[in-house]
Amino acid sequence: MMVLRVRDLDRLIKYLMDLGYTISEGPHAVLPDDSEISHWILTKESQVVGEIIAHYVDNHYYALMRTSGASDSDVLRALVEAEHGRRWRAPVEEVVAIVASEDLRAALEAYSDEIPTAEAEEALRHYESRGTRIIERLVARIRRELSLKQG
Repeated sequence: MMVLRVRDLDRLIKYLMDLGYTISEGPHAVLPDDSEISHWILTKESQVVGEIIAHYVDNHYYALMRTSGASDSDVLRALVEAEHGRRWRAPVEEVVAIVASEDLRAALEAYSDEIPTAEAEEALRHYESRGTRIIERLVARIRRELSLKQG
């Protein structure tokens, strides 16, 4: 398992696709705080070589953030505009990668990026001031469970 500092989730996915990985989106959920969590399965040459789990905000979160307290019609209009505008996804905490290939491990270690847009940066600041670190809690729980089994 690897824990990665990723600021532009879409760029990470494109980077891996450009390296020849096929990426299939698995379960996805919009959480009560309007952030999202998703799971992707990575394959190469028909073999599963890894999985990625990310907790992030996107351009829809930004639209909702900007319309807090607005009428329903204003919120819907903002979401439709977000759907047709520039799309981005920015992780709010470290991305977890389950790696079953040394080539994938090396590719992930070599990856770096920046926050994709000024809107993403604003949304990240907004989320970080009030959001929950779900992945961090999950990783801590897994590590705790593993240490209990080994100890």
